[in-house]
Amino acid sequence: MPSTEGKKPSGKVFRRLLLAVLVFGAVAAYGIIDRGRSNTTLARWTEEQAIPSVDLVTPKHANEAQQLVLPADIEAFYTAPIHARVNGYVKMWYFDIGAKVKKGDILAKIDTPDLDQQYEQAVGELNKAQADFNLAVQTADRWKALRAESAVSQQTTDEKTGDALAKKAQVNASQANVDRLKALQGFKDITAPFDGVVTARRIDVGALVSSSNNNQPGLFDVAAVDKMRVYVRVPQIYTARLHRGMTVTLKLPQYPGRTFKATLTTTSEAISSQSRAQLVELMVDNPDEQLATGAYAQARFDLPLDPEKLMVPASAIVFRNARPAVAVVDEQSHVHLKPINIIVDTGADVELSSGITATDRIVASPTDSIANGDEVKIAGIDGKPVGKDIAARATPGVTE
Repeated sequence: MPSTEGKKPSGKVFRRLLLAVLVFGAVAAYGIIDRGRSNTTLARWTEEQAIPSVDLVTPKHANEAQQLVLPADIEAFYTAPIHARVNGYVKMWYFDIGAKVKKGDILAKIDTPDLDQQYEQAVGELNKAQADFNLAVQTADRWKALRAESAVSQQTTDEKTGDALAKKAQVNASQANVDRLKALQGFKDITAPFDGVVTARRIDVGALVSSSNNNQPGLFDVAAVDKMRVYVRVPQIYTARLHRGMTVTLKLPQYPGRTFKATLTTTSEAISSQSRAQLVELMVDNPDEQLATGAYAQARFDLPLDPEKLMVPASAIVFRNARPAVAVVDEQSHVHLKPINIIVDTGADVELSSGITATDRIVASPTDSIANGDEVKIAGIDGKPVGKDIAARATPGVTE
């Protein structure tokens, strides 16, 4: 057999080796290029994901009233504690709690034996004084006749005339005492001072009553409840928007789902130094007498807002250096923090006096870390989603 030693590879083999090297190199180059492209895409995606997506809102003018709900106390239009004006014992009472009474109705009768005896004695003293006066007048007349005949002295005549005048004064004093005791006897009947409802009875038959216990609770309490007074303490910040005649809505816990309309009638025109609140009085009709004196209620004031001022959601407020601000997004989707001045906080929204314009686009719920110059992506404006083409135009570097 012929020997193969010392022979060179043929051209065919060399071409195959060269082709294999070229293929391997092409595969390696494609891999390197593809990896670089993937890294570039990943870097771009990472950068895009790092840009926060935000919802924007535009300021709006106030078109509704602010609802302010405060606790209120309901009182009767009139309330009178009825005290005794004479000493004695309760003979009978005629109206219990909850009874409706008219002005002049007798609530109770008091038995006054001491007063009756004083009255009888005063009448006797008046009769005696009247008899003494009659005698003194007759005597003075006789002495005047004798003086005309110069039978008696002028001095004696003047004394008799003066005695008659003194007896007349005693008659007047006795008559005044009788009238006083007679007037006191009229207080044996305890009467209602006005139409209303008996809200308290603190006596019973046989109970001793005294006219000197004025510091004690009355024998009866009578309240006029056809109209009710409602008292509310309004914080100082809201008092400038109150006015007489405004309607206030009342809610009571015992009447769920029902409201009562009251009218603001007056205010104390003063701010309490302790609570920094103003006492406000409302008036409410109570024809069916479902409002009770002493009841608790919730008073809702619909306070008008300034239609010229702008409002933004309370969630849009951030604080920088202890001052409120909002994050405004410009046409290049960059953030600018603008300080604002808040007039009224209604809870969901705040009314501003300055800091923004009606065309500003404000981040609805900014994060605490948001800062000037931050780039953002716009997801929606005023609750409406933004289309891809709009978002792309509003966010630099982003294409469809």
